[in-house]
Amino acid sequence: MFRTLVVPVDGSELSERALPYAARFAEAEQGRLILVCVAIGSPSVHLDGMDWEKVQVEAIAAAERYVAGVAAKVPPRVAVETRVAYGRAAVEILQVVADEAADAIVMATHGRTGVQHLIYGSVAEAILAATTVPVLLVQPRAGEAPSQPFDPIHARVMVPLDGSAFAESALPRGAEFAGSAGELMLVSVVEEPTHVERDEAGRPIAYLDQQEEAATRGARDYLADIAARLRLDYPGLRIGTDIRIGAPATGIVMAAVDDTVDLVVMASHGRTGLQRAVLGSVSGSVLREGTTPVLVVHPNVVGANASEVAAPEPAMPMF
Repeated sequence: MFRTLVVPVDGSELSERALPYAARFAEAEQGRLILVCVAIGSPSVHLDGMDWEKVQVEAIAAAERYVAGVAAKVPPRVAVETRVAYGRAAVEILQVVADEAADAIVMATHGRTGVQHLIYGSVAEAILAATTVPVLLVQPRAGEAPSQPFDPIHARVMVPLDGSAFAESALPRGAEFAGSAGELMLVSVVEEPTHVERDEAGRPIAYLDQQEEAATRGARDYLADIAARLRLDYPGLRIGTDIRIGAPATGIVMAAVDDTVDLVVMASHGRTGLQRAVLGSVSGSVLREGTTPVLVVHPNVVGANASEVAAPEPAMPMF
């Protein structure tokens, strides 16, 4: 699983809600957490270099005090370290990931400015677009009580599949998380037919219920085949299947709720960027509509140096 986890925090209570999840993972593997806070000072009203340097020093000091306080919230049985940097949040976070050879990033999708900034904006977009390590995204809601983190040893893990090799690339990570004590749920969503199929003469050849039945049967056979292959590679793995009808994202979100899933594992296109790889896709809709944590994995992605990541400056004091 994960032994070294990077957890970005930005001074907001919502960003810290990813911390209990990361702590559970680290405890399960006797690993460590690295809390990262990127300080960004307000622009100085003067052009004097001494004033600007003072702003930086004060911002870093504030970030160090803050992240030390966050580290104190981590259970003593979990090893925790802190890193404070000054600059562009995504770049600095990714640099820590590279320097520490981190296994994963665990972060909340809502920061101080909310989902419109943190997901649609620069930080998570740049991280998901550039990193080669899995990113666990927790979706806290302002005004709602924090969710209890799941036990990674006994997790029920869902992997949505659409028949593509790309979606199937998330299966090994899903199986790893489920292990022998958990369960892996394979989910496929069949889109609802919208019109009767007719031949060239206009005669009906497949009514809506017939199309739905055929598509459902095909999905059932497909998931059964995937399950059989997984049992050969992962003896003892408990596997369940679920087939839904309707819009893909809605079906996945509802299946996660109905099947009491702890974690959804999905693949992303990585360097194509968040707009196309996550937000413009089914996984983006799952992030927006659902509340179940989502682990985004990046198959076949070539790593990029953190300094190459282009991320606009977030308009917030820290991260």
